Amino acid sequence: MPFSRILLCIDGEPHTEAAINLALDVARTHGAALDALYVVDPYLKKFTDEIYAINRDECRAHLDRSLAAEGEAALDQLLARAAVADTPVGRLLESGPPEEVIPRMTIAGGYDLVVLGGKRFNGRYDRWTSRDLPGRLDGKLSVPVLLARV
Repeated sequence: MPFSRILLCIDGEPHTEAAINLALDVARTHGAALDALYVVDPYLKKFTDEIYAINRDECRAHLDRSLAAEGEAALDQLLARAAVADTPVGRLLESGPPEEVIPRMTIAGGYDLVVLGGKRFNGRYDRWTSRDLPGRLDGKLSVPVLLARV
């Protein structure tokens, strides 16, 4: 199956490394366009609802800036690596629940493959306490998904 547009979902976590390697290889092999997507997840911000201090709004704004900066840094790192591999990569930074943003971006961008990494779980507790993005995406994408679980 040939691929022409690939969406690589990154999050700056160690398990994403395998997904990056796979996406770069598949893009080179198929001569496909590759875009990297970092989604700033508002889930991390929900804990600031419990801050009842005078600077609550500044705390939330600081968290927004910090999360966006993490995304920019992860994208910068990937683009530098792709440049060394002589593989052009597009850069996408979005905010929202990843299980909603990724399907929307897949359709909007006309992608025919989604690549992402995932953690391995050592039991039910690990799976239960994880936010398991691949599991939350199950059935929401109408294109093939290449999942690198490490």
